[in-house]
Amino acid sequence: MSVPKPFQKATVDAALSAFAIEDGRRRFLVADEVGLGKTVVAKEVARRMSADGRRPLVIYYIANGHAVSHQNKGRVVSFLDDQEREAAVATPDRLSLIAVSKRPDEPVLIYALTPATSFPGARARLTGGRKEERAFLKVLLDRAYPAFARDLDPAMLRLSVGASWDWLVEDAERKLAAAPPHLTRRFREALAAEFGEPVRERLEQALYGDEERKIKPLKPATFVGRLRRALALATLRHQPPDLVILDEFQRYRQLLDEKDADPLLRDLLEPRGSADRPAILLLSATPYRLLSTRWEEAQGALAYTELLELIEFLAGREVRDRAKTLFSDFGDKLRSIAAHADVNSPDLKGQIAEAARLRDALRELLTPVMSRTERDSVASSDPLAGTQFLAAEPTVEDFQVYRHLADSFAEDVRYEALPYWSSVPLPAQSVGPRYAAWRGATIKAAPKLTKMTRERRNKLDAPAKWPDAKLRALSAIAPAKLLSLPWVAPSLPWWPLAGGWKGIAADPKLLMFSRFRATPPSVAALLSFGVEASCLPQQRGGYEKAYRRRRFKLGAVPGPVMAAFHPSPWLIRHADPLAKAGETLGAIRKQVRRQILAALPKGIVQKDMVKARRGHRSIGRTLAAIERAAGLAEQSAAAWRNAVGEDRAARSAVRKWRQTPAIEHLSPAELDDLVDYAIGAPGVALGRALLRHDPTILDPARYDELVQLSWHGLRAYLDNPVILSSLPGKSAVEQVMGAVVDGGLESVLDEHFWLRAQNLPEGAAGLAKDLQSSLGLRAGSFSFHGVGGPPHKIPVRCHVAVPFGDAEAEPAAKADGGLAPTAPARPDEVRRSFNTPFWPHVLATTSVGQEGLDFHPWCSHVVHWDLSSNPLDLEQREGRVQRYAGLAVRRRLSTILHKGAIGDAAVSRGSPWRHLQREAEKLVDASGLRPWWVLENAEISRHVFERPFGRDMRRFAQLREQRMIYRLALGQPNQEDFIEVLARGGEATRSLLGPLVLDLSAMGLRQASESPAPGRHGVRRRRT
Repeated sequence: MSVPKPFQKATVDAALSAFAIEDGRRRFLVADEVGLGKTVVAKEVARRMSADGRRPLVIYYIANGHAVSHQNKGRVVSFLDDQEREAAVATPDRLSLIAVSKRPDEPVLIYALTPATSFPGARARLTGGRKEERAFLKVLLDRAYPAFARDLDPAMLRLSVGASWDWLVEDAERKLAAAPPHLTRRFREALAAEFGEPVRERLEQALYGDEERKIKPLKPATFVGRLRRALALATLRHQPPDLVILDEFQRYRQLLDEKDADPLLRDLLEPRGSADRPAILLLSATPYRLLSTRWEEAQGALAYTELLELIEFLAGREVRDRAKTLFSDFGDKLRSIAAHADVNSPDLKGQIAEAARLRDALRELLTPVMSRTERDSVASSDPLAGTQFLAAEPTVEDFQVYRHLADSFAEDVRYEALPYWSSVPLPAQSVGPRYAAWRGATIKAAPKLTKMTRERRNKLDAPAKWPDAKLRALSAIAPAKLLSLPWVAPSLPWWPLAGGWKGIAADPKLLMFSRFRATPPSVAALLSFGVEASCLPQQRGGYEKAYRRRRFKLGAVPGPVMAAFHPSPWLIRHADPLAKAGETLGAIRKQVRRQILAALPKGIVQKDMVKARRGHRSIGRTLAAIERAAGLAEQSAAAWRNAVGEDRAARSAVRKWRQTPAIEHLSPAELDDLVDYAIGAPGVALGRALLRHDPTILDPARYDELVQLSWHGLRAYLDNPVILSSLPGKSAVEQVMGAVVDGGLESVLDEHFWLRAQNLPEGAAGLAKDLQSSLGLRAGSFSFHGVGGPPHKIPVRCHVAVPFGDAEAEPAAKADGGLAPTAPARPDEVRRSFNTPFWPHVLATTSVGQEGLDFHPWCSHVVHWDLSSNPLDLEQREGRVQRYAGLAVRRRLSTILHKGAIGDAAVSRGSPWRHLQREAEKLVDASGLRPWWVLENAEISRHVFERPFGRDMRRFAQLREQRMIYRLALGQPNQEDFIEVLARGGEATRSLLGPLVLDLSAMGLRQASESPAPGRHGVRRRRT
């Protein structure tokens, strides 16, 4: 998605128009719905602002955390060539370090900053910062106020820095000498703004206090923190930005609220003199509450107030007041329309026309400073129509579990048992001390109830049905056999899939949302345990010993294991099953056989069958001999030596690989082995798929990365007793190679690499390391509380299903059979692994996973374990999997364009997905939302539980109604009440109200009319 789509181009034009007004505020908000590529808009804005020839364009890219800011700063300047981009991003990540850094003569410089480290507000907790910052402060203080600096305790700035302090100070002096002039003067001015005047006196008061004036001295860290703020202010004034990008600014909205009282924020957002104003681009899918509940409003979270304050920041007080009046009149008119009992009433037509006029007036007022594009502005179908209802029929034991929980709770909190029982599987064992009701409970023994026990876990004795209606219903769509698949089926298979992958509609990935924090880890642990119990033979030692035995180890000589995970450069370059893709597997094998024979010396295959049978060498020796003849043995051996480390047997195998003599003859059986490994070896399939996107991966300088990925990434992932036990075959190598063919692994990897390369700052060059880090996830475990006997916990592994952000560390086996904890995975690691076609297949979360995160690459199923309270939250949940080129869209496009994509790729030996992408661009509509975001018959799968005594069905019907009209509540107080009033009119009234939704998209998509082609907007730039 590197090239902006029409709706994104329109947004860019609108932003640049706002920035081009000489006496304007130069602010613009991109509020596009989740997943519509706001970073692409930011990149195009930066590109066009840098195209005026002035050097350099200075960008401050501000995000809430360093991980996000560093990840996205490369994307914002990805329009530069490699050398320019490398220079553009090689910048400090602290505002205070910018002034003394050398500014390269490049078209663009981008600084990735965070509010906490570069713009700490007046109420923020201040710290001593980095030692480099404190060294610069010492040098600046020596120049600005030498007498004060001489009296300052050296330990104040040095803190815990050891012998390197003197070198840091000398380095700061050298850099300061080379910095642009007048920085010291700027620092004096910044100290005056931070501490007051006279500066020397105010500094001493802050440091030592003043008993006469009853001024207490600041803590050392606070004093140094204020010096850092002054240095940051001096930097900002000395080298101001041309463009400030505030990404997901609602997460640090206090920057806007505190700007008037904070000199640093004021100079960033509203610098002195209109000529110094930077262009400010705000990015956020939720810049204001689109819908607030009565509870939120009772807590002071007034959605319309936030919106009006934002409008004032963007466009000024006058526009805010005008917007407030228009929103009020618009809301009154909508209420009047909804109150009509007769939708055919003659006077209703006039009221609708007046409401449309007010709507258009609001659009005209606001679109100069903001744009919000939404999918449903071009989608024609009801997005909730395809919901699948899961029958959650209760059993007698389910009610017994409820009674047990209620009897265990204290009488004054017994009412809480019902919601916990309704949402949390095995609630007496899962809820735990984080909940007040549980802390005061006496969990009684329940010998007749089905529960998790150590004995059950150790024997891998999962019951046929757990006493939880929702869990049983979920297991019907996510059975153990489906979840045990090692990867998701490809959208664009090259041959008919087989085994567990037969029937491409069976996608194992599920994203589940619940209400209580105890639900995700409980569900994840029980699903994972169910898969283990289904797949693992009990004679291997049960639960604790199941993971001790590893199947893929290198022997002292090159053998099938090494050959299976060896990404052979020779096989990768000379055998390509895509040449006959779309045909039967038999035809593909014949084609690969011909390719291998063409690459070998003529006459090398022995005709004498007796000699041939005697000469059937191991596939490892055969491959090593071929690579020796091709001059590749040294490259392969060197990469393997780095991969295996100090393992003596493995090093012996590598040494013998290198020493294998060049091939002189080949038996028919050995040729068959080569064909098998060319198609089914995971290392070869991996290397060939990666080569289609990263053409340098087989180069000697890069080949190490591929071997590391194959051995430490893919091999380590597949060496899993659960996965191997679920696959047919006589040996582990045979099992995995059969799965590579049956499940179309190479096609899966091609699809994954195509999608992932578009989102990595390094592009295709980062694919190998990215996948290796994702395959190495140790997801965690969840400990159920024992029922009966002394208090104890029962840890259960979470792997095929994981909770998001709430798992304990995964237990690692000890020599004595016990369990030892390891460090838990970070949420971002879990998200990155879920976004591959590999495990985990189920991600269970609460509202933590509801906003700002992508889960769409390989998941198109959303399970609402507990329904959300309002339609906005429903959209936020499902927006996680409704993003650019999501799985549901790719599945549909592959059905439409399969033949052409496969055929073109076969001719060019390229990626089928690149060819499909080019074909799909022919389907783009005027907005650019089709086909990659919106496509007919490419809806996600939504699952809602249907219980005979529950309220979920009625609640879902309400959400479905409200979803059609909730956007009408924008800018209205008491939004929940307002929506209920509008919904009372029924379907006929909703059909009248639907077209009155305010359209803030730059293209005016809801009005079904394209705006005139935008002209070129001049971008005003400050002379530097």
